[in-house]
Amino acid sequence: MSVRKLGCALLLGLCFSVYSSASCSNATLLGNYGFTISGVDATGQLAASVGQLIADGTGNFTGTFTNSTAGVISSNVTLTGTYSVKTGCTGTATITPSGGAATNFSLVVVSSGGQFELTETKAGSSQYGYALAQGKATCTNAGVKNTFGFRGGGYTSSLAPNAWAGQVKLDGLGGVTGSEWASFGGTIEHFSLTGSYSVSSNCTGTATFKGSTGNVAHTNFVIVNGGQSAMQIQTDAGTINTNFVQK
Repeated sequence: MSVRKLGCALLLGLCFSVYSSASCSNATLLGNYGFTISGVDATGQLAASVGQLIADGTGNFTGTFTNSTAGVISSNVTLTGTYSVKTGCTGTATITPSGGAATNFSLVVVSSGGQFELTETKAGSSQYGYALAQGKATCTNAGVKNTFGFRGGGYTSSLAPNAWAGQVKLDGLGGVTGSEWASFGGTIEHFSLTGSYSVSSNCTGTATFKGSTGNVAHTNFVIVNGGQSAMQIQTDAGTINTNFVQK
């Protein structure tokens, strides 16, 4: 066997070994997770959600989330749910918002339970997302003091697309400064940012960003990844925008 073929065989053997050693159960999902889901719902409306799920390790979820459906915002809605994880790390989940209908998902657990992928299974719907573990985060204004990069986007309720990326500095006292490049419906803008943020003890929070060109965005967020990252959703009516922040 050639060195090249031997290397390929060893690589395949390693991949199969890693895959075959994976073993999951309901207990693999335990603790607090931030999640984001977006796409088109079964009524044909653009939708996006960001929130927090608490998995109890026995197949039950509780939590809260903020949703935008066609730009109509519902903030801090409580939820309950169930999940079932097979030994091969695939499974199902059902999430039910307070006062609303249950939504069913298929799921795949990765990163030893640190993340799971979600796809809605209702006919007519095309929504997907993922959840990241909160980890050991210091959830105070001072605890997230640092410089972060971010990227995000989505749509307005009139279907104009948005996209952006930039950098913000959190001062530990609730203040924000930074800069951003953005495309709003194809119009390119570059501007400085100021704003404010507030972190709750449960690792959720709110933030407001003000662009030097006059744009203002209000958001809800969930801290994940040990305080290294956050998931955000804009809460201004007429927007279906989400954002991911990374230290």
